[in-house]
Amino acid sequence: MSRQDTLRIVIVGHVDHGKSTLIGRLFYDTGSIPEVRYREIEETCRRQGRPFEFAYLMDALEEEREQNVTIDTAQTFFRWEGRSYVIIDAPGHKEFLKNMITGAASADAAVLLVDGVEGVREQTRRHAYILSLLGIRHVVVAVNKLDKAGYDRGVFLAADNAVRSLLHSLGISPEHVIPISAREGENIAQRLGHTPWYDGPTVLEALHTLGGAGSEETLPLRFPVQDVYKWDNRRLYAGRVETGRVRVGDEVRFFPSGRTVRVQTIERWGEPPLEEARAGDCVGFTFDEELFVERGEVMAHPDHAPAVAREVRASLFWLGRTPLEKGKTYLLKTATTELEAECVDIEDRIDASTLEVRERHASVLESPEVGNVLLRLKRPAAVDVFQDNPRLGRFVLQDGRFIAGGGIVRETRLAGGARAAQVIHLDRQFATEPDGYVVDLTRERGEVEFEVTPHFLDTLSAGNRVLFRLRGPEQVTPVALLAYEHDMEFTFRRTDDGVALVLWRRPGPSTAVPLEGLGL
Repeated sequence: MSRQDTLRIVIVGHVDHGKSTLIGRLFYDTGSIPEVRYREIEETCRRQGRPFEFAYLMDALEEEREQNVTIDTAQTFFRWEGRSYVIIDAPGHKEFLKNMITGAASADAAVLLVDGVEGVREQTRRHAYILSLLGIRHVVVAVNKLDKAGYDRGVFLAADNAVRSLLHSLGISPEHVIPISAREGENIAQRLGHTPWYDGPTVLEALHTLGGAGSEETLPLRFPVQDVYKWDNRRLYAGRVETGRVRVGDEVRFFPSGRTVRVQTIERWGEPPLEEARAGDCVGFTFDEELFVERGEVMAHPDHAPAVAREVRASLFWLGRTPLEKGKTYLLKTATTELEAECVDIEDRIDASTLEVRERHASVLESPEVGNVLLRLKRPAAVDVFQDNPRLGRFVLQDGRFIAGGGIVRETRLAGGARAAQVIHLDRQFATEPDGYVVDLTRERGEVEFEVTPHFLDTLSAGNRVLFRLRGPEQVTPVALLAYEHDMEFTFRRTDDGVALVLWRRPGPSTAVPLEGLGL
């Protein structure tokens, strides 16, 4: 499957609301079921004296067939209209929520299934909250089993209103809310005419519009090292490009070690060398210098680096066999990084069903509860705030041998509690445009600080002015601090794209560039 057209989808929702049936129907309607598999399921249903069940297409374990419940995540593949899909079936039972987190953590999008008659239930709320914690932004809602309600529009609208209210409270705006019958096939791949009052897309049409790995290319480069191989007297650094793109000849830096090298080759097994790798590509790199880095290091462009953090503030869903304890150490996993992390503070305990705060600065977080926590890392690690880069902003916590929780990074800090900031090398960001000198920060995310160079200061001392284009008002403070520390003056104004701020020194009125020349 190619990177560009592959979409990874997790199917979630309350137990018995029809997740496995929906997936089986998707495979049936797209002609993706192998004949031998189809016959095997038919024979199973015949032996049990029941009609053919689409749910059995995903419930592959013999134990699941006997108990009629999905107990693990399963991933399968199909193609439709020229696009590849990876479908992750996540269990709905409370006891199996940790498997749901494991599956959802790797998804690009989600289908939240709701029984139109039963409406929003306890597991619906929990699964929706997990989607928000894992930062899955593309969510399609399927209101199922409408055949049991005679495809009543009022039943659909009641479920629609309830699920939209839930998702909006979690900061999720569903892409579509679709009335379906997974058993009958209504609005899955085609319209059977039972919902003439609905004019939106079918489930497959809705999925076809969602962005996959290609939508991650505009983010800064993030390449977590998965492994290092020795091949033909070379070191090949292998892994998956999570976001961004990188070309042969680019200068790159590894974090947290800080080693800087230049890309010499980009390679893929059994194929000619590549000139460029983009988000979703599984590749290997060689560099112009021998480099000793380990699994878990993250390669990025120096001007768009991840934070090197010793502490992270995070929102966490806890599903451990024992409570999360303040002061206890756990194994934190994000991308290919694994390291110990101490729970320093449980700032909030939140009821996963009602979403109300139960306790502040608690000593434990029970299962299944949600909390805002502060984690202290045993060594520095390269991470991103989820809002800035979801791929390095998600994590799971392991307690002993078991995955016990998952969440997203809200804030990164250095040792001692200071917030980690991205360092902007001003000489590298310094550009000359027809109207003068410009530093463009509109693509920078998170907090920034500046590495000031003699060339930059000399340019200002010569009477020139420098325009800083900012993404938003949160970047005004570090630029103002830069001006204060180096005896500069500045002025700013709002623009259509963010904030424009100009720095200058006063060597004399004859050498200063007029402010109007910079469009201010």
